[in-house]
Amino acid sequence: MSHAETATVGLLHPGRMGGGFGGALVAAGHRVLWCRSDRSAATVRRAEEFGLEGVDDLAQLAAHSDVIVSICPPPGAPQVAASVAGTGFRGLFLDANGTTRPALLALAGNLAAADIRVVDGSVIGPCPQDAPGVRLHLAGDKDDVARIISLFEGTGIRALDTGGSLGAASALKTSYATYQKAAYVLAGIAYAYADAHGVIEPLIGEASLITRSPLTEVLEDDMLPSVAARAWRWGPELARCADALREEGLPGDPADAVARVLERWLPVRDAFDGDTRRALGLLDGRS
Repeated sequence: MSHAETATVGLLHPGRMGGGFGGALVAAGHRVLWCRSDRSAATVRRAEEFGLEGVDDLAQLAAHSDVIVSICPPPGAPQVAASVAGTGFRGLFLDANGTTRPALLALAGNLAAADIRVVDGSVIGPCPQDAPGVRLHLAGDKDDVARIISLFEGTGIRALDTGGSLGAASALKTSYATYQKAAYVLAGIAYAYADAHGVIEPLIGEASLITRSPLTEVLEDDMLPSVAARAWRWGPELARCADALREEGLPGDPADAVARVLERWLPVRDAFDGDTRRALGLLDGRS
């Protein structure tokens, strides 16, 4: 299939995120199939809204699809893949479920045993129909990755090659989700504590002074050695924060957990001229 050609894509399943992806593919000129079996009325309405073509069962979807795209809750990804393997499908399978690298590799191994080629994908960003800018990061065989990228040419979805082998896109999702999802939860706890003590407005003022994400600063500004050097002081401070949070009936576990992580950096106490690689290595046991 050249990049100018259209394809028939089987979509499993058109939930909010999956439906948006299906709609983008339809808008790009592709035929998108979905399986009506055991799906809710809301899913049916969504599929119709995005111009997807319903088929009666998975076997029919697999028989007519060049590519199958799996976008479902991560715990269900292995079962979806196993069901596809049982249909005799021999095309290209994109798993875009934000699963972990070990889970993706196990899934890919099972599909490879059924002669199905796999591309590892991770979605970062909003549902395509809600806002622009969603990214689909891809990993695997370079030709297979290029084929997936070609499907999304001209859509609002940025399909990007990580340059890595199978598992790299899932590892990226794990890395990003660990920070991004935890950050929102921590922000909620912080504002709940501030609200209990009438200091939300000053906290908002402090937040407005933050112009860059720590996820950016920690490497681009070489901040990690400085953080590691302060760990011996920050750990006890966060332990006290955990106690204060619990006094208000708020969860102190996140602060306790961070305090325990900071203990790994005790060997580089006050080493402000330290090395980023050394700091990272202390986290994962390489140093």
